[in-house]
Amino acid sequence: MKIGKGFIQKRFLPIIRMLVAFLVMTGASWWAVDPPILANVTSSHFASSTGWTREDVEREAAKLSKPPQNARIDRVWKAIPDLNGIEVDVEETWKRVQSGVRGAGGGIPWVIRQVPAEVSLKDLPPAPIYRGNGSKKQMALMVNVSWGEEHVPDLLRVLDRHQVKATFFLDGKWVAEHGDLASAIAKAGHEIGTHGWGHPDLRGKSVGQIKQNLERSRRAIEEASGIRPALFAPPAGWYDDRVVKQAWGMGMYTIMWTLDTVDWKRPPVHLMVRRIVGHAEPGALVLMHPTPGTPAALEGIIQGLRGKGYDLVTVSNLLSPERPL
Repeated sequence: MKIGKGFIQKRFLPIIRMLVAFLVMTGASWWAVDPPILANVTSSHFASSTGWTREDVEREAAKLSKPPQNARIDRVWKAIPDLNGIEVDVEETWKRVQSGVRGAGGGIPWVIRQVPAEVSLKDLPPAPIYRGNGSKKQMALMVNVSWGEEHVPDLLRVLDRHQVKATFFLDGKWVAEHGDLASAIAKAGHEIGTHGWGHPDLRGKSVGQIKQNLERSRRAIEEASGIRPALFAPPAGWYDDRVVKQAWGMGMYTIMWTLDTVDWKRPPVHLMVRRIVGHAEPGALVLMHPTPGTPAALEGIIQGLRGKGYDLVTVSNLLSPERPL
């Protein structure tokens, strides 16, 4: 049987046309593009499925990067803690973007490293601490306890309701009499420091007497709560260089305060709240005591500070060099 040209065209031309159309629709036109150029465009500019580009990553990484800050001795505020820097690993971040990984809120999935400062808080000579690093929008709530045990449970309830952890500086003599409350504070996850033994003014004591007082208090706290304090708050803010050096030698920072509720004078609740919220600043240490009005004031203080965007942390967290991301 002889097959003519017309027969071939009639039989196979529609099939050939369909095949060409299929190749075009499925992207087979890449044959017309130089493969190295295509590979370069894909890897350098376009994320696989997120919509972020390499340029987006590099631009935003430059905004995120921060240099570390050394700890220092300030003329007014004394010891100021160090703060880690932020370094973005652009290459690893871009690999995650290409893999389709998404970050918080659908953003760029950053790969970030914290860069330690050259001078840390422990490298400074012994000095009191009145505040944390002002580049962190955090504040710490402190409660000095030598009396007022009847109000401690109310304070714990307010803190628990708002899921805030505070730092309680406990008088060792008070702990010896109220070990159950010291234990309750620890079990609630709060930080515990020492307030000395018997609310003493250690400035007039010998070095040996200072050490004995701090050791006695710390031992009582550890026995009652299981926590060995690494922070010391001098009663009434009384200290001198010998007190600070002795606490330092025992592995404890001497902690003062930035803002004071002055609750021991029994002011109205709204005034205590205004003293703190109205003067809020990054890195502030807030002082209070277990007085009748303090639980209600604490409620307003927590709400007011959070309303201003502050993260409420323990003193140790505030002094930590870790930079919040």
